[in-house]
Amino acid sequence: GVGRALVEACLARARATGHREIVLSSLADMRTAHRLYASLGFERAVDLDWSPHPRIVLHGYRRRL
Repeated sequence: GVGRALVEACLARARATGHREIVLSSLADMRTAHRLYASLGFERAVDLDWSPHPRIVLHGYRRRL
C-alpha cells in the first residue's frame, strides 16, 4: 500500500503543477513494481530505457496525465 500511495501522490502533484506526463525508471528485475505501475496506468516505454552503469539496466515507463 505504501508504494501505491507514493506513486499516487506523485501523480497528483504532477497534475496539480500542470504537467502532462510523468516518466519513471525502474530496475529491470523489479517485477512487482512493474505490475504496480501498470495497474496505475503506466505503459512500458522502451525509448526511455537507459543504463547508468554497464551492469545496470533501467526500464522506462510513461503515463500521460
